[in-house]
This record gives sequence, C-alpha cells and structure tokens, in this order.
Amino acid sequence: MEIKVRDIPAEGLSLSYDEDPSEWDLEEKGLTVEGPIHVSLKVTKLNQNEVYIRGALSANLLSECSRCLKKFADPIQSDFHVDYVPESAISVQDEHELVPQDLDLHFYKEECIEVNDVIQGQLHLAAPMRPLCKPDCQGLCPHCGEDLNQKQCDCPKEPVDFRMTGLKDFFKKK
Repeated sequence: MEIKVRDIPAEGLSLSYDEDPSEWDLEEKGLTVEGPIHVSLKVTKLNQNEVYIRGALSANLLSECSRCLKKFADPIQSDFHVDYVPESAISVQDEHELVPQDLDLHFYKEECIEVNDVIQGQLHLAAPMRPLCKPDCQGLCPHCGEDLNQKQCDCPKEPVDFRMTGLKDFFKKK
C-alpha cells in the first residue's frame, strides 16, 4: 500500500483494507497466513512533511504447537504507530548521536510512503515465539512420543538419570 503525502487531507486519512499475504512471500520468512490480513490505518500530517500513522492489523496464522506439534489456526492482532519524515530531512554529512526517538522514525522519498514493510514487521512481532494450541497443552511424551492430550502413556513419569542406574542396582542388592 502506497500513501501519497500530498493526498493526505488536514483532518487525516482513514484507510481499512485487506491485504493478500501470498504477494509477500511470508512463508519464506517463516510465517504462514491463512486468509487475508486486515489492516486499518489512521494517517495524519503533523506538519507539512512529517506524517504519523496509527494502525492495527489482524490475521490468522497457521502455527505448529511447540509442545504437541499439531497445526492450528492462531489469530493475532497488533496495534502500532509509526512516524515518517522525508529522507531529505536528514543530513548524511553530519555525525550525530542517535536518541531513542530516532529509532522510531521511518523515512519516505518522493512524496510516497510505503507501509507494507511496517505491516510485515508487525506480523512478525505479533507472531508468538512458542505457539500453543491451547494453554494447558500436555505435549508429547519424551519417551514414547504419545500425544498426552489424546491419552496417557505408561512411561515412567520421573526423570531417569542413566548415570546413576549402576548405583541403584548396587543398593537394591543389600
């Protein structure tokens, strides 16, 4: 999605649209999105050149549970805000120390703001690092691989330290 700075009215611009994730090659970057990505943006000019964007996105990720390895649909939502300034506003000749506010700035050139990179970044930030199919997922048995959500297995529940099995047998004999 491209926003032309000169087309932003004084009262701001409200946009709501669905983005097709197949155009972004997200699977190559580790995300599988089912269906469209819904995006809502409120774009306002702070002055003649600076633009502030407040947005929200929602999508359904296809994830694999980090405990039981089942595939499931994982709805995500993310709210974000971004400040844009023209690339010409920065001086590349002078050295200066970055302050925390500088890290939130994005730059545009030729009066066009491309927001797809920000939206893709927000998708990655909203995706859980360890997705769970349900909060109380039991996972897989470490011994036999049985899905403990389906049925309990007969494997020993206490961890066995194989380095000490010789001592265990030694004390049983006495």
